[in-house]
Parts: sequence; C-alpha cells; structure tokens
Amino acid sequence: MMSRPYEPAEVYVVSNIDELRALLDRKRVVILRMLAEKPLTVKQLADRMGLVPASVHYHVKVLERVGLVALVDTKEKSGILEKYYRSVAREFEVDPSLGSEPEAPGLALDALIRDMRSSISHLQRVSDTDPLINVQLVNVNLSREAAERFAGRLHELAEEFKAAEEPSAHGAFALALAVYPSAIRPARHTGDKDGGGGRER
Repeated sequence: MMSRPYEPAEVYVVSNIDELRALLDRKRVVILRMLAEKPLTVKQLADRMGLVPASVHYHVKVLERVGLVALVDTKEKSGILEKYYRSVAREFEVDPSLGSEPEAPGLALDALIRDMRSSISHLQRVSDTDPLINVQLVNVNLSREAAERFAGRLHELAEEFKAAEEPSAHGAFALALAVYPSAIRPARHTGDKDGGGGRER
C-alpha cells in the first residue's frame, strides 16, 4: 500500500507527439481537469462523467502511459484495491516547436473533427430545437504571411473566449478555430463573392 502527498505542478509543457496525441481528446482533457483538483479512481471519474468505467480506464491508461497522469495512492476497500490517479499539472501548454513535426497538423485537425462529431451527437441527444451555432467555412488563396496574420488573430480570439468563462453558467459552448492549407482555388473575378455558410442568433 502506498500513500504519499502529491501536488500537481502549475504548468506542464507538452513536448512530444505522443503526449500531444494523448491530449487531443475531449474526454482526456476532462479527466485531466478533474484529476488536477484531487485524486480520483477510475470508478469515481466514470460516475462524474456519466461513462462506463471501462471507457474511462482506457483513457486514464493512455494518459498514464505518456506521463500526463500518475498513480498517487492505493487503498484496499472491502477486498478491492482502489487506485487513485492525479494529473501531473493543473494546466497544460503545448510547446510551439511541436507545430513543425509532420504529424502535428493532422493530429490537431483530426481532434477538431472528432470534437465536432461529439457535439453533433450531443445535440441529437438533448434535442435542442434552436441551438446557438455559427459556422463559417471560407477558402481563399493567401500568402503564407497573410495566413499567419489571420492565425495570430484567431489565437487572440481563442484567448478572449477562454477568459470569458463563467464557472456558474449552466450552458457550455465550444469555439473551433482553424487556419490550414487546402487546395488552390481558381482565380476569382473582381466582385465575386465567396459563399460561407453560417447561422447565428
């Protein structure tokens, strides 16, 4: 039996592709946030997330394997060994140099697509007849320098979105932003308008 105090670091810098791959999953992010607050067992996590323990166990093991969570305590209760896990940090930041890794862009876009699919499933379950959704998909030809300027503005908007969080609010919203390479578009004539789909209220 092991029992030792364990306090997560304030910030952990994700510095390799395996860590990044493990982090780019909504369920694992939720698990990390819960384990940053206090040690929990897989069963406790599953109860709070409304998931089956087997699913949560898989995600915890993925995080443990890459070193983002740690086993910090074990307790025997009614003949059952309970394992308590803790996040290694309260906040996670991605090393910007990872962006130059060949796998990184694909991983990020794949995570974005999976998150959107999860949101679609959520909307279908809750039967929200008037959800707040604003989607814009625009494809233009740009120089690398211009694309980088827009990417910087999106980063600023994402930071503003995070800072606006209201802990007591009952609703939850996600902001998905991405600037990524796509196929070259045919040249447009002056006055042509690009069609971007959108809905908002």
